[in-house]
Parts: sequence; C-alpha cells; structure tokens
Amino acid sequence: MAKMKKRKLCWKASESPQVVGYRLYWSEGGEVSYDSPFAALGNVTEVVLPDDVNGFSHNGSPIEFGVAAVDELGNESDLATLKASYQFNIPRAPEGMWIENLDEFHIEREEPQDEKPQEPKNFSAESGASRVESEAPAAPAEAKDEAEVYPSAQLYKDLMDE
Repeated sequence: MAKMKKRKLCWKASESPQVVGYRLYWSEGGEVSYDSPFAALGNVTEVVLPDDVNGFSHNGSPIEFGVAAVDELGNESDLATLKASYQFNIPRAPEGMWIENLDEFHIEREEPQDEKPQEPKNFSAESGASRVESEAPAAPAEAKDEAEVYPSAQLYKDLMDE
C-alpha cells in the first residue's frame, strides 16, 4: 500500500449558537459548490485529509475545498473556500528490479587477537587490478602512495595463502 502525505484542513468555528456541525465540499479542477461531493463532519474545526473524510477521492488535479456551517434544521451557511496547491496523489512505484554481478570485490580481514598484532590491511579490487594499502594509525601519509598493485588473481592467491 502506498504512503500518502497527510494534510490538516482547519477553519475557525462559526459564531452562530445554532451550529451543530460542518460539511466539507470539494471539487477537483473546478469551482466548489453545494453540488460538489461532500462529507458531513460533525462539530469539528479540522480534518486530516485524506483519512478523516470518507468518500474523499482524488485523481491528482488541484482541489478546491468549501466548508459550510450546518444548523439543527440542516440549513447551511455560505461556503468558505480554499484552493489547495497540494495535490493528493502518489507517484507510481518503480518497476523492473534486478541484481547484477560485478567483477569488483572487497575483503577486510581482522587478525586473531592471540597472535602478535600486525599492521591491518585492506584489500580491494576493481577492473582486474587491486591495491593493498596500509591502514596503521602510526603509518606516515606517504606510505599510502607506495601501495602495490596486484592483478586480481594474484591477490586472491595471496589471501588464500595467509
């Protein structure tokens, strides 16, 4: 299931004492009116879209909202309107995933702790050649410039012989 960013639509309550709730109207790509789809909301002054409004559908067009106060007889106030710059749509999912084999490999090996500590080495290979670099903290910066280059097959053999 896709994940959609939620928005909260808020308004100030009507000052009329006979108001018992509100209706939220919406129109996609046109002007909102009393003929637009709507949801009866109860006596609230905010809704979380799209979660709090049953029947709210969207096709990606800009939306205009209208809120009307409703009294105990069902009479409605004028619509307070808002055009939403936010579009309630989700992007399409990516397609066609795969895994490719690469000729590159990377090995990092830790020395056993019961042996005499040795300078750790990092081995990596790209496009058939490898570099062996010293990573000892006390090694001077120039040591990295003196790294040897091994063909991949020789590096593999050297690793297996250790």
